[in-house]
Formats: sequence, structure tokens, C-alpha cells
Amino acid sequence: MRKLNKTKLFNQAMKFHDEGKLDEADQIYQSVLKDDADNFVANYFHGCVLSEKSQFQDAIKYLKKALNFKPDNYEANNNLGIVYKKLNDYRNAKECFLKAISIDENNFRAYFNCANLYFDEKKYDQAIEFFNKAITHNDGFGEAYHLLGVTYQEQYKIDRNTEHLIKADDCFKSAIMYNPSNPDPLSALGKTFLWSGDIKEANKLFKKVCSLKYSNKIIFSKYIERYLSNKDLLPVLIKHEYEQLTFIKENANGTDFPKLEKKYYDELKKLYSKIKNGDFKIEDVKHPMKIKISQILCNDPPKESLTDFVNKKNDINSLESEYLSKVPELVVIDNFLNEEVVTELQKFCLNANIFKYPYKNGYLGAFLSEGLSNEFVLKLSEDVRLTFKNIFKDLKLIQAWIYKYDNTEKGISVHADQAKVNLNFWITPDQANLDSTSGGLKIWNKFPPEDWGFDDYNSDSRAPEINKFLSENKATNQIVPYRGNRAILFNSKLLHATDDLNFKDSHEDRRINVTFLYD
Repeated sequence: MRKLNKTKLFNQAMKFHDEGKLDEADQIYQSVLKDDADNFVANYFHGCVLSEKSQFQDAIKYLKKALNFKPDNYEANNNLGIVYKKLNDYRNAKECFLKAISIDENNFRAYFNCANLYFDEKKYDQAIEFFNKAITHNDGFGEAYHLLGVTYQEQYKIDRNTEHLIKADDCFKSAIMYNPSNPDPLSALGKTFLWSGDIKEANKLFKKVCSLKYSNKIIFSKYIERYLSNKDLLPVLIKHEYEQLTFIKENANGTDFPKLEKKYYDELKKLYSKIKNGDFKIEDVKHPMKIKISQILCNDPPKESLTDFVNKKNDINSLESEYLSKVPELVVIDNFLNEEVVTELQKFCLNANIFKYPYKNGYLGAFLSEGLSNEFVLKLSEDVRLTFKNIFKDLKLIQAWIYKYDNTEKGISVHADQAKVNLNFWITPDQANLDSTSGGLKIWNKFPPEDWGFDDYNSDSRAPEINKFLSENKATNQIVPYRGNRAILFNSKLLHATDDLNFKDSHEDRRINVTFLYD
């Protein structure tokens, strides 16, 4: 094969690669390797394709072979480091990144990758050093500013030095300046304001993040692809959407929706009937309908004038002592919130059209930066933290969500959450639950193994492995039955799952669970 032919082939392969046509590109790389097994370019890019396909061990083989011919190639060393990092082989990854840096000290990429590695190892001082070096060599690198800010936030969690929050604030603002359409630094900046006690500004930023979902075409298309193009998930959203809008319609003195909304409602009704009859097909929902169903039509917050949320008539000191004395930590609290607070939350969850994230077991979620945030919720999270001050101490809210469940589906499978303290509380009235002995939460007396990462213990697909781990370790579980206005405070790393559900089949009787994570 002549050099000219190889050049043409590689140009075509690069075009395929840039277009995301990995198989077509790889066919060319492999055809070259059949003719010339020692070709650096073909070995290198074949290794890159294997890495993108998560075939990491094979990727290492070809990237190392490429480096045999050009040991001082920057990109090959950097990409080999990325593969090692994906395999959690931090020693070899670091060696590759540092070798790449020694080859080209002015290229920001290996600094950035090495900074991420140090972050994963919780070596935050080194991470800060290398993020700053990446920024030095690429001042407009918004992602580096964002992750540098996140690193300062992690340092704040360790020593609660507010200087870290000031530095994080500056980093996030720089990240936003360089990439205003990226919601991640906006969300992180919102947390910085929340941790600093500025609820109003935090709420503004969380709401801005929510609006970006619709204006950022890449984010919105990923949302459509993940949630609204899945035959198991889309019916979950349609079912709730129709039932919620019907509830709102019937509780608005018979007032019809505006003409456009009526058309939307009528289309929902047709799709809902198909779901009920068992003849729904994903092809029934065209793209314009997917866009419409993703939009938040109404989101009136609860009363923001309320200031006293947690029921202080409970014996707070006794509840704190019970939590702190148990190993592992757990306490069940009945009559958790003041009645007016529960009523406001119920109204909000029944009427706020914010539950746009469906899951396979029939439940839907609303998250802090995806429609849930309002001053009521943020003030509530703070009142919880300050009321149980001996439990939370200087911990801060890091995430919040509300889940609404289908009446007889399974709910959430066994998992753990990444935080120190988990607060779960339920707000649906007791009469909705048809079995007073169930419907709550199963909590095991085990943490995930220390060498498991977040995806290992917080993924539906990992449930069989988690259950195997629990069985092999003879774990026992405590079942906390469902009660309206009942809360469970527990160590967030404890493995837990939704108990069996049997609730009345109506919109207002759906089980509603509110979760706050503190770290």
C-alpha cells in the first residue's frame, strides 16, 4: 500500500471519526494494520476507537504499541493515561499524564486530566495546582474553572473555611463567563450561595439552570434521547402528565385550558388511553409532542411567608440522641413537619408541572436545578439542618429531589447515596396507602464496599450485585412502614430501597417522597 493511499485513507477515517462514525473509521484503521502492523497512526487511532467503545484493555494494547514507535508522542501518552484512569489505574494514568506534560509543557490537556485524577484521589491541593496550570495554558478553558471551583467546594466541606467558598465563587463566575450556556457552573454557584446563607440568590441560579435545559440544544436533545425516546420511560411521563393536568382541570372550577393547551391535553388523552389499553407505541409520539411534554406549564411555589417548618413539639434532643447512639445512624420521626407546611407541600406536588424525569419502575423525579427549587423548599432544608443541629452540625444541603410513584409499581431498587446524612420524608395522606404495613423504606445495616464507586452502588443495573453482596454478608434490613408526615434520618451510605407499594390509583393518592442530602 503506497503512502499516498494511506494518506487518503486516513483523511477519510478522520472524517468518519469526527462525524462519530466510529465503526466506519475503525474499518480503515484495521485495514491499514493488516497491511502494516507497525503503523503508528493506525495503532493509535484504533486504540482511541476501542477506548471510546469502552474496550479499555484492548485500547491499552494498541496505544502502547503506537508508543513503541513514537514514545514521545504527546497525544498517545495523554490518551493512554485517560484509558488507565477509566480503569481506576491511577498510578499508570498519572505516569502517562506526567510524561505527556514533560513532552509539551504548554499543552493544557494533560494538566487538566492529571488534575481530575488528583481530584478523584481526594488530593485537592494537587488538583488545584494542576487545574491552575491548565488554566495558565488555556485561559478561556471554562470547564477547568468550573472543576477548580468544585475542588474548592470539596475543601470547604473538609474544614468549613469560607475562603474556599470565595475562591469557588470566583471560579464559577469565570466558567460562566467563558461558557454561559453550560448549566453546571451555574448550579455549583447556586450551592455556594446556599451554603453561604443567601437563599434568594441560590434560588435564582437554580431556576436559571432549569431554563437552560430548554435553550441549550445539546442538553435538551440528550434529555429527549434519554427520557422521551425510551419505550419504558415515556409512558411513565405521559401517564403522570395526563393525570396531573386532569386533576388541575377538575379542580379549577371546570375552567378549560387555553386553545393550545386544550389541543395538547386532547393528544395526551389519546396517548393515555393507548397506554391503558396496552397498545401504546413509541412511534405514536412525534418530536413536537416530546418538546411540549418536556416543558413546565405551571410551577407556583408554596407560601414563602412561612418561617417555621419543622415540628418543634417533638422531643428534638431525644431524637438527636437516638440517631447519634445507633450504629449505623438512623432515627424515625413522626409528625415531622407542621401541618400547614405539609399542606403547602401537598398542594405544590399535586399542581406543579415539574415532574419531567421518568424512571423504569414507574416513578418520576423533580430535582433542585430542574424545577424543584423555590424559597420554601430551600428554607425548609435549612430549618431541618438548624433544628437538628447536633446531627447536621456544619453539614450543608448538596441535593434535593421529590419523587412521585405509580400506585403499584416497585419504586427504587436497592442503592446508597453519596452524602453523610439522608433525610427522607413522606407527605401523601395515610388514607392513600392500602397496606399500612408497607409502602415505606427498607434499610439494610450495611454500607457498600469501600472500593465501590458511586456508579457501583447507585444504579438500577447494579441491583443484582448489591443484593448478592448483602446476602453474602448476611445483612439484615429494617422495614419502616409508610406514614404521612413521617421522616427517616439515616447515614446516607446505608443501602436502602423502596418497600412494596399498594396505594390508591389516582393522581392525588400517589406516594410522594421528599429527599434532602447533606454533606
